[in-house]
Amino acid sequence: MIPVLVTSIVNRPDLLDRLLDSIDVPVGRSLIVDNGRVGYQRDGWTTWQPPYESLGWPGTLNFGIEQTPDAPWWLFVNNDAWFEPGKLALLCERMASDQAQVLHHEWTVAAISRAVIETVGLFDTWSFYPLYFDDTDFARRCALAGVPVEEGDWCLEGDDEWPVSLTVRSDPALSMANNRTWQLNQAAYVAKWGGLPGSETFETPWGAGLPLWATRPSPCARTARRWP
Repeated sequence: MIPVLVTSIVNRPDLLDRLLDSIDVPVGRSLIVDNGRVGYQRDGWTTWQPPYESLGWPGTLNFGIEQTPDAPWWLFVNNDAWFEPGKLALLCERMASDQAQVLHHEWTVAAISRAVIETVGLFDTWSFYPLYFDDTDFARRCALAGVPVEEGDWCLEGDDEWPVSLTVRSDPALSMANNRTWQLNQAAYVAKWGGLPGSETFETPWGAGLPLWATRPSPCARTARRWP
């Protein structure tokens, strides 16, 4: 069983329907964050709409964790992914073992145990809003903490242009916004870790001796990354 499944929607409810149709194992609790305010509803699945603005992807993940802090692990899935029959049963079996702490497929799908969150903290929503480089940052913190991270072929992908989000490519305005915020988030990653992914020089956030879970709240930076 999946203890908690978390996903979001910005547009393209057909993609989310495809994802949910592919879930072939029991789900204890679910949370769909309606970041696009599209009014998505589906029987048997819990949808929540942010009252003011999109939580972004890392904010969605944090919200899911914070609403279900007693879960042994969480499954986070982009709404433009889906599963072959039997894949989720294998993933659940692996997460039930003593060794698995983080499983992912290019971070499109990620299963993360509570022990990992307690070790490295939540996702950094201030530096990497609304998405991209949040997963790279989380993986960097896992590596520094010695947390096992396993990549596997867990889900089916959108198309040959993957990993660019189908959600983003479905709307020219979102594509333009993403081009801008991707660069801002890349710069934020370099500032936080002293180099691009694979060339980092800092062992602690911003090279300042801070704990791995530390963030630097900046309302101005978040406003600059806001999508239309």
